[in-house]
Order: sequence, then C-alpha cells, then structure tokens
Amino acid sequence: MRLRFLTMRERLEEEPEPEEPEEEPESTPAPGRMVPTVAPDGGREFEYRTELMTEQQVMDGTTLAEQLTKASTDGWDLVDIIGAGTGHAILLRRARRSERSARPVGFTPPRS
Repeated sequence: MRLRFLTMRERLEEEPEPEEPEEEPESTPAPGRMVPTVAPDGGREFEYRTELMTEQQVMDGTTLAEQLTKASTDGWDLVDIIGAGTGHAILLRRARRSERSARPVGFTPPRS
C-alpha cells in the first residue's frame, strides 16, 4: 500500500478591517442668539497683569531683570513680552488665590 500525502498550500488573505461605527452628527443649538457661557470667578485658574516698559528698559539688561525678580516674590511668572508701539508690555500671571481665609480643621483645644 502506498500512502500519498497531500499538502495544503498556505492561504494568505487579508483580513477585512473592522468597520468603524458612524459618528452621530453633533447636536446643533436651536436657532436664535448664541450666548456664550462663562465660568464663575472661582473657575478661573490664573490672574494676569501687565507692566509697561520702554524699549531702553527692556534692553538695558538690569531693569527687566529687577522687575521680574520683584514680581516673582509675589508669585508672578513671566508669560510674554509684547511689543506695544514704542515700548513693551510685560505680561505676568499667577495662580488665582482663594479669597477665603483658611479655616482650622479639627477640634479646638479646651479652654483652661
């Protein structure tokens, strides 16, 4: 008896890519005036301020450094230096500070 082996060729087929679900269109607001919503004051993270300086003050090498050092002691960070006509506006920001005073947590010691 003679055995005969059949070999199967490997089939290389690309698997179909899974179909992506169709995106639903975003809901559109009702016709009329759009009114932007603004978070209350507590929702803002930073407060900003500007200082105006002349071109000479910015370029002299000491005045700008002194102003930034002084501002950093109060927690202000430099964001940008913006050209403003013949001078520059120094844009500073710091984290908004809570206007509430800190409340002690826990029990108060008994009065003697």
